[in-house]
Amino acid sequence: MEQSYNVKRLWINKNKQALKDWHWLLDQAHIRPEEAVDYTVAIYDGDGIIATGSLHQNVLKCIAVCKSYTGGGVINTLISHLMNEVFEKGYSQCYVYTKPESVQSFLYMGFKEIARVENHLVFLEKATKGFDNFLEELKTRKIPGENIAGIVMNANPFTLGHQYLIEKASKENDVVHVFVLSEDLSVFPQKVRKELVEKGTAHLSNVLVHDTGDYMVSAKTFPSYFLREEADVTEIQARLDALIFCEKIAPALNINRRYVGMEPLSFATNIYNEALKKVFGKKLELIILERKQVGADVISASRVRQLLKENKVAETRPLLPDSTYEFLNTAAGAMIIHNIQNKE
Repeated sequence: MEQSYNVKRLWINKNKQALKDWHWLLDQAHIRPEEAVDYTVAIYDGDGIIATGSLHQNVLKCIAVCKSYTGGGVINTLISHLMNEVFEKGYSQCYVYTKPESVQSFLYMGFKEIARVENHLVFLEKATKGFDNFLEELKTRKIPGENIAGIVMNANPFTLGHQYLIEKASKENDVVHVFVLSEDLSVFPQKVRKELVEKGTAHLSNVLVHDTGDYMVSAKTFPSYFLREEADVTEIQARLDALIFCEKIAPALNINRRYVGMEPLSFATNIYNEALKKVFGKKLELIILERKQVGADVISASRVRQLLKENKVAETRPLLPDSTYEFLNTAAGAMIIHNIQNKE
C-alpha cells in the first residue's frame, strides 16, 4: 500500500465530520447507512476518504470503495484490517453479506460461500472451524425416524406458546430438533433462553435442543444497506434462512418437516412464513400452527416482556411454563426484569 494511504477509525457517533464523510462515501457506492455497527474505519489518500468498512460484532458491513480505487490493493487492505479486528476481539469466525458482483474480492481473501439468494446477496464466512464443522457436529446428534421435525425459535423468554408448538410437533413426529437462536441480542441472554427451552421440554423424550450458531440470523445483524430499496428485506432474509435450513441443516439431521407458529398480529412474520413455504417447496413440509391463547389473546414473548416492564410479574403466570416462571423469581431473573424496566 502506498505511503500516502492512511487507515483511521471513524467515530461516527461522536464526530459530525466523520459521520458526514462516511455518509458521502456510502452514497457514492449506493449504500445506505446502518445503525447496527459498533466499529467503523476509513482509508484516506491524503485528506480524501477513499474507502470505508464497518463491523457489528464479527460481521463485516457497509464496505465501500471509491470507483477510481477499485480493483487494487485498497479493498484488500480494508478487509484485512476489519478481519484482524474481528479476530483480535476473540472471535474465531468472520462473516460478510455482499452483492454477488463483489464476491470475488472476499473469495480472494479466503472467505467461503455458505449460501446466496439469487441476484440479491451472498453470505460468506472465514473461520478456523466454520459451517462445515457446524454441520458435522449436528450429524453426531442425528436420530433415525420416518417423520423428523425442526423448529427455530428465539424464546425471549420461553412461553407456553413455545411449549405448545414443541409438544404438538413431539406428538406428530419421531424426533424434534429445536434450534434456539445463538445471537445474544435479546433481553434474556442466550444461555438462559436455551436452558429454559431445555427445562420446558425435559418431559419430551424425543426432543433435542441445539444452538443455531451464526447460521440463522436475526434482523439486527442481517444487512439491508446494499439491497435495492424496492427489495423486501424481510423476505430476502427469510429466503436466506430457508435456503440454509433446507439445503444444509435439514439434510444433516434428516429433517423433513418444519413447524412455525401463525402470527396474526405480525405482518413481517407472515411474510417470513410465506417465504419459507416458497423456498421449501416439496423438499420440506412447512406446518403452520395456530397460536395458543389465554382468553382472547395469543401467548407471545413480547406480551410477557411488556408485563415485566410494567412490573406485573404475577400476571405472566398463565403465559409461562413452571420453569420459566420460577426463573423470574430468582436473582438472575430479577436482574433481567430490572434491565427490561430500565430499557428505553
